[in-house]
Amino acid sequence: MKFPRLISLFFVAIVTLAGMAGNASAEASEVRIALQFGIGYLPLTVMQHDKLIEKHLKASGLDNTKVVWSKTGAGSAMNDALLAGQLDFASGGIPPFLLLWGKTRDNLDVRGVGALCSMPNFLNTSNPNIKSVKDFTDKDRIAVAGAGSSVQTVYLQMAVAKAYGDAHYNKLNPIMVKLSHPDGMVALLSGQTIDAQFTSPPFQYEELEHPGIHKVLSSYDVMEGSNSFLMMWGTGKFRKENPKTYQAVFDAFKEATESINQDKKRAAEIYVESVNGKASLDSILKMLNDPEIKYTLAPEGIMQFVQFMNKVGTLKSKAASWKDLFFPEVYNLPGS
Repeated sequence: MKFPRLISLFFVAIVTLAGMAGNASAEASEVRIALQFGIGYLPLTVMQHDKLIEKHLKASGLDNTKVVWSKTGAGSAMNDALLAGQLDFASGGIPPFLLLWGKTRDNLDVRGVGALCSMPNFLNTSNPNIKSVKDFTDKDRIAVAGAGSSVQTVYLQMAVAKAYGDAHYNKLNPIMVKLSHPDGMVALLSGQTIDAQFTSPPFQYEELEHPGIHKVLSSYDVMEGSNSFLMMWGTGKFRKENPKTYQAVFDAFKEATESINQDKKRAAEIYVESVNGKASLDSILKMLNDPEIKYTLAPEGIMQFVQFMNKVGTLKSKAASWKDLFFPEVYNLPGS
């Protein structure tokens, strides 16, 4: 009789469907991503504006996955949220990532998803007597986002180490004041408590448009060339447990980066909209067309941070290659 065989086939189909449902339910019901302030985070801004993660989730059959965005002023705060299980993807400067990578190699396995951009950061001041890092005194105050662990902190420490020697790399740490980029700019331009800021685009360029503000140095001077400024990172745990969701985020990240490079005017418009018109479209577009500013997933100059932080003792773990720091999806790119 064929009846028992039909029952058997029906049973196999039910088991298969149940397995498929189980695999689908294994993926997270939501994905949480955070970004910070400035045009360096433009790929994430475009991802959010164009709902690119939702697009790629849907293509993977994860239509119901919720995408949650948040914004904060420092990578260290994101790291805390990532460790607490309150965030799935963080973004920021290279040093905060490196510190977390070093601490989680044997558990959460935090690694880079890809670089966000390469762009210079400027140390600007309103003090006409300051021409180099050697001119700062105990009376000066430097606004730095995430002071103590941020990328601007390490840029400044690198500059100080070159001026005074590696043993004195943290000589200017006591005069750093922790302020977000927007708040630091307001403080500098008000001329009350802050007389310098190490900041990023677009804030550094806006500051230089004001009389009495001048540039002391660029991060490209410190690094002796172009280097990755920002990146996105996540945990190996999340990537392993949610492979489709991770791939959707990565594909959205890649598409957003390609979109910026293909149509910079549209990207500038999206940024201006994201800050509620508090930026000039012409000035943002001018920045995006600056040859010093690049949007690419390829990590650039990452190992310089590793080597410096290892040398001065702020990073205990060592990486033999930039690939030790990133997930395999970007291994085909020309990283350094």
